[in-house]
Amino acid sequence: MMIVRFTKMQGCGNDFILIDDREAEIPDGKKGEIARFLCRRRFSVGADGILYLGKPTSGSYEVRMRIFNPDGSEAEMSGNGIRCFARYVYENGIVQKKRINVETLAGLIVPEVEVDERGVVTSVRVFMGKPVFTRIDELFYVNEQIGEIKLTSLSLGNPHAIVIADSFEGLDIDTVGKGIESHKAFPHRTNVNFVVRREKNENEISVRTYERGVGETLSCGTGSTASVLALNALGYVTRGAPIIVHTEGGDLIVELREEGAYLTGPAERVYEGVVEL
Repeated sequence: MMIVRFTKMQGCGNDFILIDDREAEIPDGKKGEIARFLCRRRFSVGADGILYLGKPTSGSYEVRMRIFNPDGSEAEMSGNGIRCFARYVYENGIVQKKRINVETLAGLIVPEVEVDERGVVTSVRVFMGKPVFTRIDELFYVNEQIGEIKLTSLSLGNPHAIVIADSFEGLDIDTVGKGIESHKAFPHRTNVNFVVRREKNENEISVRTYERGVGETLSCGTGSTASVLALNALGYVTRGAPIIVHTEGGDLIVELREEGAYLTGPAERVYEGVVEL
């Protein structure tokens, strides 16, 4: 029997259970199993994933973040998750500076917290890096039910596929998302982002994401960033001007610079809790 303290956090409705495991009390082999148990909505705490705070493996980092999905699989990175992680680390005095070097499976990620006069984190800006594209606006055969669609795919530390749609109305996110997520072209599966452009304002888009190992979530930080990068590759948006990404859970801002992409958005504490495992 183990008593575990946790903090429930969310970024634009993308919610996480954060567990401070710097003392390495939870065996690695149990982390996925615990995620499957705790992330079950209505039967347990419920979340889109678990964030484990750990000690870094080298002096190049200050803290380590590991992310486990509700199906028990481990993810490389989460744009919304790392903002929640950064707020927790800063406000709990674990790292007492505004730029935090975080070790992830995607490598070094550096979130920067914005703080008000009370020392409360109001938003977090994260350098997301540069994408590696594997296809740009190519015809892609999903399966017999869905047929062919135009697809852009890239890696931003974790894999993403982007589908541009005219509207979300009548779009079966679950069916199409699952078909692409588990396609043999993506041996490690992929996140799937559906993007609707706003013709009257090229600096605003809407994104819905079917996350690998999760299903559709209210928001996805890496997915929002990947969507803007894909639109840039297709010539729909340019570098420099901030792009507002409307998700089901709230708005995020993505900026494309010469050195790579930046993501800014909220990170909120929901509650503290204790669970018996």
